[in-house]
Amino acid sequence: MFLLNYGVMESIFNNILIFMLGILSLSFLVFIHELGHFLVAKWNKVKVRTFSIGFGKKLLKFKKGDTEYCISMIPFGGYVAMEGENPDEADSNDPNSFAGKSVKARAAIAFAGPFVNIAFAFVMLIGLYMYGVEEPESSRLIVGLVVPESAAELAGVQMGDTIFEVDGNPTKGWDDFREQIGVRLGAKVPVKLLRGSDTLTLTLVPQEMVIPAQDSGKSDIRMGVGEAGIYPRHRVVVSGEPMAGSAAEKAGFLPGDTIVEIDHQWIYRHKDVVDHINGSEGKSVLVTIHRGADTLYKELSPVYNAEYKRYMIGIHMTYVMFKETHIVSRSFPEAFAKASATSWKMTTSVFRYFKRMFQGQVKVDAMSGPVTIVAVMGNVWMAGFQQFLMILALISINLGIMNLLPLAITDGGLLLFLLIEAVRGKPISQEKQAIIQRIAMAFFIALFVFITFLDLEKISLFLR
Repeated sequence: MFLLNYGVMESIFNNILIFMLGILSLSFLVFIHELGHFLVAKWNKVKVRTFSIGFGKKLLKFKKGDTEYCISMIPFGGYVAMEGENPDEADSNDPNSFAGKSVKARAAIAFAGPFVNIAFAFVMLIGLYMYGVEEPESSRLIVGLVVPESAAELAGVQMGDTIFEVDGNPTKGWDDFREQIGVRLGAKVPVKLLRGSDTLTLTLVPQEMVIPAQDSGKSDIRMGVGEAGIYPRHRVVVSGEPMAGSAAEKAGFLPGDTIVEIDHQWIYRHKDVVDHINGSEGKSVLVTIHRGADTLYKELSPVYNAEYKRYMIGIHMTYVMFKETHIVSRSFPEAFAKASATSWKMTTSVFRYFKRMFQGQVKVDAMSGPVTIVAVMGNVWMAGFQQFLMILALISINLGIMNLLPLAITDGGLLLFLLIEAVRGKPISQEKQAIIQRIAMAFFIALFVFITFLDLEKISLFLR
């Protein structure tokens, strides 16, 4: 009999849960997109044959009136099938068919899906900003760790430097910094920073982000975007009860205490604590700790440990990423303005990446499809609901924008056909529309297969 240990079973369960949450999230965005088409089609008295979440074989279905409602096997999409929508069977003489409606009515139906995705994200962002979100306490970035041989080390960035400008733009937190560096692969990026009282300008040349393969028989995963090799400060945390009779126990250290400074020098990592304590050679040191909202100062004398051949205070340590954030709640006007700015940034992000891809500063490997999107959404949902809502808004807006692009089989492609019809006074022939859509469909199927292969190469990054 084949038995799985608890750790393997837990990992399998977590991975299933990640995908289930991700599929539910993506399906919801598809649902509201198709609901937009459906409601406006019904408003214009168009006969809707099918309203489906997903493609392929219909798993669950029921019929009400003229419309069959169903959930289909492949959850990465959905569709609203309207009478007369297909150019091969369009009948402009049928008043209840899509083809029989005015250009204005058909444009409204096509636009409704993307509009609902964008509007949903915007309203959700307003609610989030009114409720309160975590934001950086400072726009400046304090470097906690510089990876050896990274772009940052080669440029001369040092631990403790404070970055305040990237490529002429003021820094707006670590996420914004990573995006700016991510789309500058191989380019020269000027970075302004403070080192003590000195202001320096260094030039970073981002290297491609590469994730080492966990299995020695597999290749490393190339992400197609740039990285600097800089990480924020870490919090060094006391992970358990201090050793009995140790200097830390006598000083009153408790599990969960965060070590912030030793002798007024900032602690960035576990090694800093070890070096400071051993370097004291038994002399008294002043340790600044955070305990909840309180800041405490503990003075203690390290003791030499013959087994480890260094001075110690008797604690075990772990570390977590230092979150230099605070909760910010806004009034409705402030939330509206902030949601507008965020929505615009999310909207234009697609075009920024495409632009950088054509310039060679982002590689094709950076593209992600439904598999990666599902995994990311599931992971973020498990990490925190607020972060999940932010990425849900990002994907919803991107789904709307991508569908507005004039790419023949998208809603934007249909809107382009309708614009041509409005200008010409007559539609493109059904035969030409059908040929264009078949070519576009073949292209997108090939693109989908290609992106799925890229997804499968990266999927291990999102599994637990």
